Amino acid sequence: MNISNRTKTISIVLISIIILTILLSIAINLISKSEQEQTPISDNLVVKVIDGDTFQIASGETVRLTCVDTPETGTEGADDATNFLFSLIYNQEVRLESDKDDKDAYGRLLRYVYVNYNGEEIFVNKEIISQGYGTLFPYGNNTARCEEIGS
Repeated sequence: MNISNRTKTISIVLISIIILTILLSIAINLISKSEQEQTPISDNLVVKVIDGDTFQIASGETVRLTCVDTPETGTEGADDATNFLFSLIYNQEVRLESDKDDKDAYGRLLRYVYVNYNGEEIFVNKEIISQGYGTLFPYGNNTARCEEIGS
């Protein structure tokens, strides 16, 4: 191999490396922009299920299901109720509907809760009772939908 061919080969290799570096830089830039442009997390995304009738949403608020009472943690049926609620709403965006009182004595939002499940909107409060995981529990002034939930 003479010097001319060797110089050509080195030049081709260097140009190839420069082109690959530029393409890699562009790809990293596009990936970075894509991650920045992702849809922000909804405030109503369920991030934690506390028990069978209480959960936390991404906004940091704790939500207590209105007109529903499930067994307390550590009692019979509590794990089943918690697991059922988890299966319905965890990592899902929920629609929250208020009644007369915004919060209970513990600072939890009192809400009727809906979730889109397989293309159908499920009334979570009613579903828990209809599936036998809880009982009807009218709470203070928040009874507008209790009859519907218990039916």
